[in-house]
Amino acid sequence: MSQGENGSDEEALQCLTSTIVQKIGEGAQKTEYFFSSACIYRVPEELRKLKASAYTPRLIAIGPLHREHLQTTFQHVKMSYTNHLLSRLTAGIDDLESAEKTKFTVVQECLAEMKTLVDDAKKCYAEEVTLDEEMMLVDGCFIL
Repeated sequence: MSQGENGSDEEALQCLTSTIVQKIGEGAQKTEYFFSSACIYRVPEELRKLKASAYTPRLIAIGPLHREHLQTTFQHVKMSYTNHLLSRLTAGIDDLESAEKTKFTVVQECLAEMKTLVDDAKKCYAEEVTLDEEMMLVDGCFIL
């Protein structure tokens, strides 16, 4: 084998190695979310294209992913449900001022707890999201 052929083989090996390393890197980036602690993902675009309406909320969004599209009347519905749930805590309190104080205290305690959980909740999403204590409280009460 001549030195020219040996150099050509080395160049081919270098080129093949570079190509494979690039593919490995690209594949790792595309599937990185499979190995993260995230468990909430957007539906992949290829799947969404098959029937977008099946993957897009029409009335109410829970959590941050579709919130920007549905900040309409139904956000008020979630607030109303939250108020109703909180009112159940004060059902036996006849004094309106005491009832409101109790409701305020419960919301304050819930928000303090949500504050400790919000960073961990954000880590559940495969992408960076805007998530805050209010969203967690209101959406959680709506679900209940």
